[in-house]
Amino acid sequence: AKAGMVHSWNLNAAQDPPMELWMSPMAKYAGSGRIRSLWTTADGSVFSGGSDGIIRQWAFNPTGGPNGTPGFSLVKSMSGHLGAVTGLALVGTMCGMDGTLRLWNVESGDQVHLIPAVKKDAANSPPGHHSGPVTGLLQFEAPNNQGSFVISSSLDDSVKVWNATNGECVASESHGQGVTSIALTADPKGNPLLLCGLFYGDIMIRGTISNPPLVLLLKLSHQYVGVGHELGPVNDIQSGPGNTFYAVADDGKLTVWQITGDFGL
Repeated sequence: AKAGMVHSWNLNAAQDPPMELWMSPMAKYAGSGRIRSLWTTADGSVFSGGSDGIIRQWAFNPTGGPNGTPGFSLVKSMSGHLGAVTGLALVGTMCGMDGTLRLWNVESGDQVHLIPAVKKDAANSPPGHHSGPVTGLLQFEAPNNQGSFVISSSLDDSVKVWNATNGECVASESHGQGVTSIALTADPKGNPLLLCGLFYGDIMIRGTISNPPLVLLLKLSHQYVGVGHELGPVNDIQSGPGNTFYAVADDGKLTVWQITGDFGL
């Protein structure tokens, strides 16, 4: 079995070897399975989620490394997912390959809310729940104090928006193929946009505070525009400077895009 490793580099001394996050001196790894997600906070805490279904919180300790060197110490572990933890968001929400979304109190480590998965096309299934593995989570603060939300993506073809306060699903859109990665960016006017990387290599750009919510603004497909990813899935997508964004997929390409037009938002 492969153990999960997390390394941390000091960018002010990039020549130094990285610090490794260990569960203990006898368990020199960050998880008993591969690490699938990471989240860092301004106070120096690190949250990791792995294929073992466990979320772990780490804190920087000036003497927490080997032989009293600087390093990270394990603070607590949070268990509950039946599959890999594939996404973490600062509001305390975690998602996993079991199709669930779980809200945790990071102070106590207790699970306080569960949004269960449902079987696809199941009769009488509650609205708003995912029916496939959840592939990503984003925290979204709507401008002008319009609320705090969590956006999730899933292999069930959907992206959903949740009220971060009560877990209510307030918007959902299907994509006709699994959504494998999501990121937030903005147009030249500063309007927030949602980037969706898809299973077959396509990328969709959606509105966030648009009316209706999650309105489709543009689809980037190699089949139609002759550029982009010929083979999916789009494994990661990230916002860059100057209204650019970056995407990588199973075709081995790194593509760089720039949003220059007006979507009329």
